[in-house]
Amino acid sequence: MKNVYYHGSRDANLKVLVTEKSKDGYVYLTPDYNTAVMYGASSLRFWAWDTTNRLIIREIGPNMLEKLYKGTSCYIYSTTDIGEFEDSNNNGRPGVKAKHDVKLKKSEYIADSYEKIMELYKDGKIIIWFWEKYSAEEKKEIKYIMQKKYKPSVMKHEKEFFPEEYKKLVKICPYLKLED
Repeated sequence: MKNVYYHGSRDANLKVLVTEKSKDGYVYLTPDYNTAVMYGASSLRFWAWDTTNRLIIREIGPNMLEKLYKGTSCYIYSTTDIGEFEDSNNNGRPGVKAKHDVKLKKSEYIADSYEKIMELYKDGKIIIWFWEKYSAEEKKEIKYIMQKKYKPSVMKHEKEFFPEEYKKLVKICPYLKLED
């Protein structure tokens, strides 16, 4: 039996992943359906892996999942035929990358990414670290890390070149908003 590889996207019309649109000359897929859902649903993600290679989505602000994913649709594409590839590992996330175009075979439409993520959570397929379950000290540490990572110069760049990501970050972490 061939392995199935997935690619999540907001694009409704993908037929082929093409290297010419890639920043580094590779196209990326994952053998983990849950990861494809997370990637397809939003360009802004906070995650980790547990010891059994189960995806952990980490909330970094109150109601982050709902704010990021509620009402957001995406598509999960899959294929078994990717040809030659290299293993890819991004912060523990299993994946593959190919230096050639990859034809996609099937697609699944997800109307509400938040509902899908919550379904995966309820089915035990992913783990969610909910904001309200963090201690006061953990919340303070997350805020410190976010302010360090997204300092004003970075946020200025985000606002100018990636305005949608900027808006999402500010929606989740209002303290990151630039003064007008």
